[in-house]
Amino acid sequence: MKTLVFLFAPANSLYKFDKLFDGKSAFERSLEWAESMKKLCESEICVLTEPSEAEKCRGLISEPEKVLVVEKNSWTITELFDSFCAECEKTKADTIIFAWADCPFLNLKVTKEMLSVHKEFIAEYTYADGYADGLCPEVLDSGAAKILLELSKKQEESKVIRTGIFDLLKTDINSFDVETVIAENDAGLFRIHFDCGTKQTALCCKEMFALGVEGKNADEISEAACKSVKVLKTLPSYYSIQITDRVNSRVIYHPDGIEDCKGKEFMALDNFKKIIDTISDFSETAVVSLSAWGEALLHPDFEEMLRYALSKTGLTVLIEGELLSVSEDLCQRIKNIPASAERIIWISCLDSFTPETYCLIHKGAVPENFEQAKETLSVLAKYFPDSVYAQFVRMNENEEELEAFYKFWSAKTSPSNGKIIVQKYDNFCGLLPDRKPADLSPLERNACWHIRRDITILCDGSVPFCRARGKADIVGNILSDKPEMIWKMFDSEVQNHLCGKYSGKCGNCDEYYTFNF
Repeated sequence: MKTLVFLFAPANSLYKFDKLFDGKSAFERSLEWAESMKKLCESEICVLTEPSEAEKCRGLISEPEKVLVVEKNSWTITELFDSFCAECEKTKADTIIFAWADCPFLNLKVTKEMLSVHKEFIAEYTYADGYADGLCPEVLDSGAAKILLELSKKQEESKVIRTGIFDLLKTDINSFDVETVIAENDAGLFRIHFDCGTKQTALCCKEMFALGVEGKNADEISEAACKSVKVLKTLPSYYSIQITDRVNSRVIYHPDGIEDCKGKEFMALDNFKKIIDTISDFSETAVVSLSAWGEALLHPDFEEMLRYALSKTGLTVLIEGELLSVSEDLCQRIKNIPASAERIIWISCLDSFTPETYCLIHKGAVPENFEQAKETLSVLAKYFPDSVYAQFVRMNENEEELEAFYKFWSAKTSPSNGKIIVQKYDNFCGLLPDRKPADLSPLERNACWHIRRDITILCDGSVPFCRARGKADIVGNILSDKPEMIWKMFDSEVQNHLCGKYSGKCGNCDEYYTFNF
C-alpha cells in the first residue's frame, strides 16, 4: 500500500524560499518532512507548483529524480484533485498526504498519529484539530479523492486556499467517513498560522523558530506559541483610518455620538498617501478601513484616496457608515478602478428595521434617511454583489427589531444579497452608557485581539492606544514616528494580558474577544 505526499507551492506564497531557519527555507524544511515519510510508510513525493516557481523548486530538491514536480498556470480546486487522482492512478497509491510547501514546522509525530487513525478506522479523510495551523497535514483516501474531484466540478470554480479541501468536503460531509486527531490543548483560539505565505506569517514562523522547535512535538510547539508575545503579535493586519470626522448624523454607539457637532477635519491627501505607503511597506497585506469615527464618503478626495489604497496589491479597503452619498455614478467610477470588486468591502450601518429606531440611534437623521440607506445597499449590491453588508449593532434601543432585521436582510432576495453583520455594543471602556442587551463575553478571558492586530489612526496621524479607549492615550504619530516603534508600544500590555493582568481601561473593556479580519 503506497502513500503519495503532495506539497503545494503556489506563487502567491511569498516567503517560502527565504532562508529564515538557520540557512534553510520553509520549502526545504517541508521537503525534509515529506522525505521523512519514508520512515512511516512506502511513499513518494509530488510538488505542485506554477511555471514561474518550478525551476526554483527543482533547484532545492536534493534528489530531483525522486520527486515529481507538476506545473499548472493557475491551480483551482478541481485541478488539485485532478492531479491527486492522476498521480494515484500512475503509482497505485491508496493514501494522499497533503500539505503546503511553505510550512516549516510540519510535524512527523502527529503525522504518524494521523496515518494510524486514518488506517485503523478506514477513514476517507483525516485532519488534526486544536493545533496551530501549519503543523499538521491532511490525509485523504485516493477513492475519496475521485469522488471529491467530481463534486468539485459541480461547484463554482475556485482557486486553492488553505482550507480548500475541507471546504469542498463540507458541502457533502455526511457522505464521507471523517476522523480527527485532537490536540492536548486547543490553540485554535489564538489563530496562529505557521506558514511563510505572507510577511506576517513568515515573521510568526521566524519568531517561533527562535524559541526552539527542533525535537518538539506539535502540542509542545502550539503551547509555546500561545505564550509568546512575538509569535502572537507579529504585524498589524487591520488599520482603521479617520480620513474625516464629518458625519451625516451622530450615532449613539460612537464616542462622538455624545457630542452635538458636525466635525470639521479632513485628512490631507498627501498625508493619506504617506500613511498608505507606510502601511504597505510595514504590513504588506492588511485590511484598511477609511471609516474611523467619520463618514468616509464626505471627504472631498475620497475617490482618489480609495484609488491610491487599491494601488497597493496587498491592501483591502473597508468603507463603513451610513453611505448616504452613494450613487450610480459613484459606483460606476469606483468599479472602473482595477481590483475594486475583489478588494473593497462595504458595510451599511442600518442598526434598525424601522425609520423610527433608525432616527433614535442616528441622531439628526430623518425617516427619509432610513429609506435612502436601504436604497444605497441596492445600488452597491448591483456593482459589488459579493462585498456589501447590512449591519446591526445590538443595543437595548433596537433589540426588539433584531429578529425582523435578521429575517429580512439574511434572505438572498434582500438588497444586500443576504449578507449581514450583527455586532456587539461597545461602551468604550465606560465612556458611553451600558446599552448591551446581553453579555456575550467568554467564561475565560483571552489576550486582546485588537492590541495584537489593529492600529487606529486619527485625522492628524496620531495613533491612540486602542479604538476602545476612544481618542485618548496617544502612543505616537504615524506621519512622524516609525511604525515599528509605534507597534512596539503595545508589547507590554499584550504580555500583561497573557499573564492575566488587566489594569485600568483594559480591565473595564469587553472588546478583547472581538476580532477584525
